[in-house]
Amino acid sequence: MKKFMMKAILVIMATTMLSMLLFGCGSDTKETAKSDNKWVIAINSTFPPFESVKEGTKDYQGIDIDIANHLAKKMGKQVEFTDMKFASLVPTLQSGRANIIISAISPTDERKQVVDFSVPYYFPMKAIICKKGANYTTLDSLKGHKAGASMGTTFAKDLKAVDGIEVVELDTTPLVVQDIKNGRLAAGLFDSSQAAVFIKNNSDLELHVIQSPVLLADTFAIALPKGSPDKSKIDALLKEMRTNGELHKILVTHLGEDAANQYEAAIANLDIAKL
Repeated sequence: MKKFMMKAILVIMATTMLSMLLFGCGSDTKETAKSDNKWVIAINSTFPPFESVKEGTKDYQGIDIDIANHLAKKMGKQVEFTDMKFASLVPTLQSGRANIIISAISPTDERKQVVDFSVPYYFPMKAIICKKGANYTTLDSLKGHKAGASMGTTFAKDLKAVDGIEVVELDTTPLVVQDIKNGRLAAGLFDSSQAAVFIKNNSDLELHVIQSPVLLADTFAIALPKGSPDKSKIDALLKEMRTNGELHKILVTHLGEDAANQYEAAIANLDIAKL
């Protein structure tokens, strides 16, 4: 009987030790992305030119992708992008399943309660698109003309705030572009980065970035876990990218030379964008 009991005890002990090796003593089974030399970067790949899937591949491309790869190289990190719905970005970072968010995300007061943000690296501006040679460079220059924007957007409100513009609201921005091309609209008002994509794909159109105020909560920054030791280094590298021309090269790649130069000239007058 004693011999049988000893065998049973040994079996139990062996089973317990095997379980500890497989699952870890007292460990949390929640999946995490913690690694000293790797960043799991959360993105939403539906927002060109900042992040999208390269046509015909599974590779990601865009301004944010290039910024992420540059920062990772400077900080000695390997990169793994994880794609998800935009609403899932912050919860994924909070849960530890990503180390960082680089996905055109803005540092709103609500988000700052649960995650930290880097200094802003992009300051969204507004731009007018019109036929090449029309030269509508300001909202006032559209007085007496018909201009369009996406329905219910701040761009439509901005147009309506100027007396003398006949405002047309359409369901989508591509529809606005199409009506400019076919002459039903003199111009349209857009986010400048999105406008740059349309210009790259439509050689008969031109873009004019307009001067407008930008709030901190409207800028794009990098989101990190609360108290992340990487924040100060990332802040310094982002500032360096703006001064050494590295960010300019990335913007030119994805926006085009003219749009990138217009954007940089416009933000030069913004207090919020001064280094």
